[in-house]
This record gives sequence, structure tokens and C-alpha cells, in this order.
Amino acid sequence: MEHVKPPFHVDIAGTFLVPPTLKVAREQYKSGVINQNSLRAIEDDEIRRLVERLKKTGLRVVTDGNFRSSSSLLEFMCHLDGIELEPVKRTTVRLVRKICVHRHPIVLDFMYLTGITGGDILAKQALPAPSLVFSRLLKDSPKEVEQFYPVIDQLLEDIKRIYQRIISALYESGCRYVQFDDTTRLITPDAIRLNNMILEQLPEDLFIAFHAPAEMLISTARVNAYFLDYDEECCSKYKLFWFVKEEKASFGFIPFYYPQDDEIDELLFKIEEVRRYIPLDRFSLCLPHAHVLPSESYEQAEEKQWHTLETAIKVAKDLYA
Repeated sequence: MEHVKPPFHVDIAGTFLVPPTLKVAREQYKSGVINQNSLRAIEDDEIRRLVERLKKTGLRVVTDGNFRSSSSLLEFMCHLDGIELEPVKRTTVRLVRKICVHRHPIVLDFMYLTGITGGDILAKQALPAPSLVFSRLLKDSPKEVEQFYPVIDQLLEDIKRIYQRIISALYESGCRYVQFDDTTRLITPDAIRLNNMILEQLPEDLFIAFHAPAEMLISTARVNAYFLDYDEECCSKYKLFWFVKEEKASFGFIPFYYPQDDEIDELLFKIEEVRRYIPLDRFSLCLPHAHVLPSESYEQAEEKQWHTLETAIKVAKDLYA
């Protein structure tokens, strides 16, 4: 795996469609029909199928598709000591004491993923950005944050220690590529400062991609690749291009939608816009989050998902020919 290093011509920025079998298993687990071990076995099978199919396309980087979690941010946070799911409104979290972490299951999840990739493929771990955890705590549990952290810097330090511990465990397990995600519009000086506190102390050979709005990316230090949803209304997009050019980092171009065959010319035109600023050797074409539109079936969305990957690989081959 030592010779397989990012950046890649085609990368994965988003998640894949959750298979129907896994959706059913999650419902069965919630209702008590199956236990945690049975659910994990089904997750293992679906992740193995996803990785095998990704490898067959020729991709050099794989993820678990976010198949371990139906709500990655909430589940990530609820595995931290001191944070619980709100019992009544179960789409929010509640701070119950100062936070820390002893052992996070995401490390075990990564060990399974890297164990099925093979020596010529790199396993990539996606994490909610520290800024996202910080912002969610302030939004969902403001009174408790004020109670346990009357000085906000204390909260920043605890989140920093949590991420350092998790990333250290991932690194010891062989992880060399981490993607941080924070695509919310809530950008504050403290959130930016927290990201930089963590990024500045990571191992030099750990490749870091950051997927966020342009304003966050411009303010984020020690990043190897900047991922941007190109078709969304992001502030300072062209300013970001100049920033990446001067930083000598890679740029991940993420189409907002699944391009069809008759839209390839439009996609290439947008790529050429970026290439005025970013040289081709630092450009990646990234796959967006998969989704099912209200007007389509799962089967139609799945077909689009894989067609998008095939299209990205074809476009990349033409670009780098």
C-alpha cells in the first residue's frame, strides 16, 4: 500500500446509496428482531460488496460508503463520553458532562475496511470535521455547554484531545488518508480555530482532504486537498482557486448532480474553468453524495450512481491521456 498515495485522478467525496438489505436490517435492529452482531455482519457483507465493485472499476481509493451509520454525525458524537442522544427528540444530542473518548468504534470500522481492500488499494476514512461537532453542541445543547464549559476554550481543548486520540488510533491501524466533512453554512472564528488546532498537529504522512464551503476551506491550514461542491452557491469560489494554487495543494472538483451523457460537455467546460487556476496534476474529479430523488426508484438511483462513477473514470482518462 506504500506506493498507493493520494491525490487520485478520481476520488470519493460523498456517500453511496444504502442497500435495501441494510435498510431492512437497521429497522430490524431498532425493533429488536436482530442483535448488534447480526446487524454488523450484514454491514460487513454490504461493505465487502461495495469495495469489490469499486475495485473492479479501477479506483485506487475506497470507503465504506457510510454503510455503518444512518446518521454519521449523531452516531459519531454519541460514541463520545459525555454526549447522549436526546431521548424525546432523537435527532438532537445533549451534553451531560465534560466530553472525552476512550475507544471509538470508528477505529474498528476502519480496520475492517482496510482488511478487505488489498495491497494496491487505499482505504480512506471520512470523519465529521471538529468544527461540525463543536457547532452541533452549541446548537443542540447551549445551556449544558455553558454549564460544563463556562470558558469556551475548554470545550475546544477537549474536542481537540478527542480528535487527536481517534486519529492517532486510526494512524496506528494503518490509516494514511482522512477526509474531514463540514458542509454546513455555520462558519465561526472558533470553529475555524478548532480545525486548525487539530490539523497543525497531525502526522506529516497523513494525507488530509477537507470538504467544506469555500469560506471554511480558505481559512483552514495544513490541508493536502480542498474539496468543493462546485455547482452549489459557495462564497469566494474563485478566491479559493487562487488560494489552492498558491498553497500547492490539490483541488477536488465535486459535481452537484449526476451528469448524464448529454451533459458531459457542460461538465468539461466547468472543469476547464477550474484548470485555469489549478494544474491538472493537482486536480481530482470527486464523486458526490448519492441520493434518491422523489420521482425515482432505488433501482434507478443506483443505476445513476454507478453510471456517474463510470463517467468520472472515462472523463479522467480523457483528461490525463
